[in-house]
Amino acid sequence: MMNIPEEIKELFRADNLGAATQRHIKLRFFDEEIKMLYPDDMLFPSDDLFPIDQEPVYVIDNSQIISESLTITESVCSSQNLAFGECCASLFEITVADVLMDLTGKEFMATVEIGGYEMAFGIYKVDSFVREQADRRRKKITAYDRMLNFDIDVAGWYQGLTFPLTLKQFRDSLCSHVGVTQVMTELPLDDIQITKTIEPEQLDGRKVLMAICEINGCFGNFDKTGRLTYKFLGTSGLFPSETLFPDEELFPSEMTNAETLSYYKQSETHYEDYVVNPIDKVQIRQEEGDVGASYGPGNNCYVIQGNYLVYGKSGQELLAIAATVYDQISGRVYRPCHIVGPALPWVEVGDGIICYTTDDVIETYCLERTLKGIQGMMDTYEAQGSLEQEQSFGLGDQIIQLEGKTAVIKKSVEEVSVRVTDLKEETEARFAITTEQIIAEVTRAQQAEASLSIKADQIAMSVSNLADDTNSKFEQTAQQISLKVSKGEVSSQLSVESDKVIISGNRLIVDSSNFKLDGDGNATFSGDIRGSNIYGAYFEGGALNLGNGAVYMDANGAYINAGEINLGNVYINPNYAWINGFGLSDAAIYSRDPGNSIIISRNEFDGSGPAMELTRNGRKTRVDSASITTGDIFFTDPWADGWSAIDMFKDLYNKVNGG
Repeated sequence: MMNIPEEIKELFRADNLGAATQRHIKLRFFDEEIKMLYPDDMLFPSDDLFPIDQEPVYVIDNSQIISESLTITESVCSSQNLAFGECCASLFEITVADVLMDLTGKEFMATVEIGGYEMAFGIYKVDSFVREQADRRRKKITAYDRMLNFDIDVAGWYQGLTFPLTLKQFRDSLCSHVGVTQVMTELPLDDIQITKTIEPEQLDGRKVLMAICEINGCFGNFDKTGRLTYKFLGTSGLFPSETLFPDEELFPSEMTNAETLSYYKQSETHYEDYVVNPIDKVQIRQEEGDVGASYGPGNNCYVIQGNYLVYGKSGQELLAIAATVYDQISGRVYRPCHIVGPALPWVEVGDGIICYTTDDVIETYCLERTLKGIQGMMDTYEAQGSLEQEQSFGLGDQIIQLEGKTAVIKKSVEEVSVRVTDLKEETEARFAITTEQIIAEVTRAQQAEASLSIKADQIAMSVSNLADDTNSKFEQTAQQISLKVSKGEVSSQLSVESDKVIISGNRLIVDSSNFKLDGDGNATFSGDIRGSNIYGAYFEGGALNLGNGAVYMDANGAYINAGEINLGNVYINPNYAWINGFGLSDAAIYSRDPGNSIIISRNEFDGSGPAMELTRNGRKTRVDSASITTGDIFFTDPWADGWSAIDMFKDLYNKVNGG
């Protein structure tokens, strides 16, 4: 409620129109933001108090204002039910004539003067300045108050804060960032610590202000001097009986900061037969199904949901916050109504309204207010509300939570699920059951995650280490069991099916008592190798090379293939074999050196029987079944004295022939 002299109020209430009650509207436009002096919240500003050191660039008064064209719409809550935290912008509309200056984007101060007393109607900024089609001289001004300053992205501001900080520091910093001045006040939760609980890419400044107001049980609003003020609903009155005719004793009003209407237009006024039940319980939770914290004895519960300013609070802290909010919003009883009467400019949105009818009393709040006209200025006060609380929750922001603990249970015909989150430790576990599957997941942000899925035709498990890019999976169906382990692009797999087992991977390692295989392919075993063919790999440097159709025994060319063995000193093929320089065939044994050799043949050299031939330095000795053929014979007996058989035959021959 604005504090103005009673004699001025009486002039506004008067139903006669004369010089004393005539209203004079004045709009002062400035090229820059209007700067004000605020000497005292209870002292309403006058010309010598504001603005300071600023001259208007244009002034519009009654002479240029089209009669009765003024409309001012204000609201603290425009929802169907009480929604604490709303921050509604006020709308100012008026039609003027013969204004040649383009006023778009300019800020102006609207005042009304009556009986020599000038009072402010608010500070607004022109949103549109449009010429009327019917009369080209006329233009309509549409303007809003400074609440629109908050309609900007403040993600950069939020990311630049140094956490933790108090709520008072938080809201002061926000207001400074958007360029608005606050009415000096202490909010109930100004001392709580605010921590960084979101990582927004975009963040609506007005929704941050709404979050601040919501947990304090108030509304955001700009007063007539352009300052942000926090509106709290005063305590409500007593309604002892719906059947008793109201008077001061039967309806002792306890509504604080209320205006009693002495007159209203009965034909345009209507109200509900019921009063809105008072809030008797407060619950704070992160989302639907969250355990959160509750305070209050009743069932008409007001729920604060999804407010990121209280993420990360312990259960005890949430309970204390809920109790504080309860003190600010509980017990507020009012009647939903639409009341039309003479304009009372000192009444502000959020104030109480008491109106006595012929058979009832309307005790309500001015949640919305529309002021119309100038000389015939009228007010419309509105308040909406259901008998019980019916709420839609949350601020509508998509956010990433970093701190806090939550336990969320969801029950519906489609799903039963449980999710437990520790935002400070960055861990979350989730379990869900649907008609199609059962899912279990555990996640540690940026580090690891594991999941289990059970369906009618498949069981699947997965474990990932996000830090080192590793993952393992297990899948089982009626046809197959599959295992896979991956690191980046490298993976190993095992598939077991009814007709085969498939192992796929970079390396296979076996470690058992009788068989070992290392990652490089080296094998050690104690049993036999049996099979018709050996194909494939090889041993380097004397190792076995299982090539295509061959077994290579060393790096010097030893091999086995298709009936041929080459072991260097041993060579075998289907027709013959060499062993250390000696050859074997089905008919003979022989030397590979034709100048120094031995041949043992199954037949004589003429085909008549076994034979043997010795060659040394090109000289041959042949032995067969009937003869020995040689170049000479030497005896080892000392009697021969080194003579050969030919030497002795020649000597004997010479002596017999007298030589």
